[in-house]
Formats: sequence, structure tokens, C-alpha cells
Amino acid sequence: MNKHKISLNDISKWSDWPARLLELAPRTIPHRTIEKIDQEYDKDKYARCLDYCIHAEDKITYDDIKQFELGIDPASKLCISCDDELYIVPLGDANTRYYQLILDTVSAEVNKCKTVVELGCGYGYNLWMLKQHFPIKTFIGGEYSNNAVQLASRLNKYDTISVLHFNFYDENSYTFLEKLAPPIVVLTAHAIEQLPSSVSMLDAISRYREIIQTVFHFEPVFQLHDQTLLGLMRQRYARINDYNGDLLFELKKRSYIRILNIQANVVGLNPLNPTSVIQWEFNRT
Repeated sequence: MNKHKISLNDISKWSDWPARLLELAPRTIPHRTIEKIDQEYDKDKYARCLDYCIHAEDKITYDDIKQFELGIDPASKLCISCDDELYIVPLGDANTRYYQLILDTVSAEVNKCKTVVELGCGYGYNLWMLKQHFPIKTFIGGEYSNNAVQLASRLNKYDTISVLHFNFYDENSYTFLEKLAPPIVVLTAHAIEQLPSSVSMLDAISRYREIIQTVFHFEPVFQLHDQTLLGLMRQRYARINDYNGDLLFELKKRSYIRILNIQANVVGLNPLNPTSVIQWEFNRT
């Protein structure tokens, strides 16, 4: 990856957030409610992506939609984090690193399963990416945004993957898991971050422990932010945006869950909201 290392002192040249965290620039304090998610994602981002798809040519691809969604040239530079170091890299390189992280992390388990499920999958880009490497597996997504579900349907005219309407807070939304061929690998990617608490999700998914092989979370994890200046900024960023703060805590308190792997702050396309990796499974004894 073509990257140039910078110091923490230079992060404010690439982001408005340091000034916002210090209350030196205007900011709003959102509450991460269903209404907030609906407005930010369904009515805004995914509505625009769906409209773009409708008015584009028939041969539009997942990559085309992703490029439209980002709205930035792949050659454009941005500040990212790798572990706790900051780098300036082209957007295209940063995205490649992020999606390679997902692929490398889940591959061994996907090889052993029949079905891959992503909860909070948007229009299914991660599932589509994995499908290119594991064409014989079944890929199913769950997503709250109706516009994202419609977009996924248009992109999957030949049933490459399926995206269903899903609500993290509704225990009945998880029942589709019963109809899938086990063993199942479940993953989330920057979806749990939208839940102020992970309790309802963990309680609901535990009902399907007999068919779930393993679970991966590619999420910002509040408890993995340390007491360095960068770590404190990450904590403050999560608090201001009302992002999830209890995922690791809730996993550790459940005796029926065994955590297999934790990787802290592996890569951050937003260095103040980096992706950590947690893999866990249900205890079978």
C-alpha cells in the first residue's frame, strides 16, 4: 500500500473532528435511534444510491454503486489508521486494505460453512465481495433500509445473493436464520456501532446457537481504545456520535459465549473510528 506516515499533530489537517471534539467547531449531538438511522441511511444515502442505479445502464455493478456511494475519486488522499499509527493513503488503497481484512479474517471459517449471513449489510457489498471468492456458498444479508434492500434486489437479478428486511431490535427479524442451511457464519461490519447497546442483538442471536458456527464483528470497539491521546479521542468520538460502547463487555459477561480472537483497531478509514475484529462462538458444552 502506498502510504505516508504522519504524526497525531497533523490529523487536524485531514479531519474537522479534532476541532469538534475540543468544541472549537460546530457539531451536533445525535441520538442513535431507529429514526436517526432511517433518516441517515434509508432516506439519504441508500435512497440516492437506488436512484443512481435506477437511472444507470443495466450493466451497473456493485463497484459502480460503491464508487457513487463514496463520491470520492479513488486516487484522492485521506488519513487512515493502521493499529495506532496514522498514514496518508489513496482512498482506493485504503478500501483494498479494509476489504482484504474481511476476506482474510473469515476465509477459513467460510470454507467450513454452508451459509454466510451479514446482519446490517446495506445493499450487500461485503457479501458480493466474498461471493467472488466462494461462489458455491450461500450468501444472505439482513438490512433495515428498504431502499438498500430494493437496491440489492436490482443488483442481484440472478439471485447471486439475497438481502432481506431486518431490524436488529426486533427478535422476530432473526427467524430467517431457521430456514438457512447450517453451519452458518455470521458477520457484522460497522453495523453494531449503530446500536447504543448490543444486548438485544446478542439475546436474539443466541436462540440460534445450534446452527451458528462462528460470529465475526468488524466494528469499532469502545473498550479497545486505550488511554493514549489518540485512544481518548476515539472514546470521545464514539460518545459524541452515540456509537456502541458495550459490545465487548456484553460478550465477556455471557458464559455461553467463547471469544476466539480479538484484534484491536486494525484499520481505520476514519482513524477516530477504527475497525477492530472480534471472533466468537457459542459454547457447545
